[in-house]
Amino acid sequence: MLRIPIIEVILSIISAWWAVVLFNQQDLFEKLPTTYEFFSSVANEWQWGIVFLVAASVKIFGILLKSEALRKIGLTMSAIIYGLIAAAYYLGSGWFSVGFGTFAALSIMAFWGIREVRIRNG
Repeated sequence: MLRIPIIEVILSIISAWWAVVLFNQQDLFEKLPTTYEFFSSVANEWQWGIVFLVAASVKIFGILLKSEALRKIGLTMSAIIYGLIAAAYYLGSGWFSVGFGTFAALSIMAFWGIREVRIRNG
């Protein structure tokens, strides 16, 4: 029976959507400078788009190939990326922002998913 790892699928969709947004909005970091100051100091939108696309692809290939290693690598990438986004929202907006809470929860979900890989590698 095929087990669909829904957490990984959803995180892959979110990562892929971030890539689409970053590839198509080359001025996103300028529109929200306090939130994305860290990201703009590391790389531009296009480069971050590649990071998100790679994270999504690693998770998807891991699922399709039933590779525990790829799935764990992809989830670790997502946990780190979403943790960084949560930190950016915290630094830009403080604790009480939708972005901080949402991306902190996504980061926790990705970390949780890592421990579930072995169980759900159907």
